[in-house]
Amino acid sequence: MVQQFAQQFSSTATFLLNTIDTTVVDISRVAYVTVLMVGALLYFTHASMRLGKDLMKGGILLIIIIEFVFPLLAKI
Repeated sequence: MVQQFAQQFSSTATFLLNTIDTTVVDISRVAYVTVLMVGALLYFTHASMRLGKDLMKGGILLIIIIEFVFPLLAKI
């Protein structure tokens, strides 16, 4: 009975962590797309070229972290 409870707890915890990982990645995708769009808008309209360039660099950094680094860390 204890083994069955431990196995059920383990499978539920694994499911919960996978769901959290998926949710974080989805929210992060919305964040980096928004940052890139605002940065491009600011840069190409010459409203604030420096801020626009910095936002685009930050968006690209977010893409690298979310799409490449985070999945590698999740596999460990």
